[in-house]
Amino acid sequence: MGPIPSNDGEKRYFLDLYICSYTPSLSALIQSRNGGFSSKSSDRPSLLLVAQPDPSLPTVGGEIQVVRALDTVTEVTSLLSEAATPATVIDGFRHHRFVHFACHGTLEPGKPFEAGFELHGDERLTLLEIVRSELPTAEFAFLSACHTAEVTEGSVVDEGLHLAAAVQYCGFRSVVGTMWATVDDDGRDLAKHFYKAMFSTSRGEQGMLRRD
Repeated sequence: MGPIPSNDGEKRYFLDLYICSYTPSLSALIQSRNGGFSSKSSDRPSLLLVAQPDPSLPTVGGEIQVVRALDTVTEVTSLLSEAATPATVIDGFRHHRFVHFACHGTLEPGKPFEAGFELHGDERLTLLEIVRSELPTAEFAFLSACHTAEVTEGSVVDEGLHLAAAVQYCGFRSVVGTMWATVDDDGRDLAKHFYKAMFSTSRGEQGMLRRD
């Protein structure tokens, strides 16, 4: 949207001034504001990294390095390649407050609950498996995969039903997702800049847990 008139004569657009956030439902928004972790908490949040290095995702290796480098501010556990199965990922959800996916995401036209994250050996962590999970300690999920918040005419009638929403419904209070297919390089670069801001030393180690 734009350009928006400004006093200095520079052209600015809506996304230059604001960052948009979405919620699949009002109940999901209300739940995300209830509870949460105190900014005064002294323990480091643990992060689960789920990634599938693949020739079709040539920069996933760089994204893995970006996330693993966070071990100075958070405890990082990695599930890579064959170690990442639907069972191990769901179990990892229950023991980590943060999770980062770096893999392919797929939609299934006419079968929304079969949409999911592509794991090792053609296995898939489906939306249905995620929704059925109970995650009382979940806090934040970064879904660096295509289509995680995408809705198409041939896939999901209810726009509140997609992978990002499923992750939020099962307990994660905040989710970063994609509304379209993404360029491979963007996942690495976005993760680098996002986590740099999230764990900024100028805001303090616990700054990312604030809700003000």
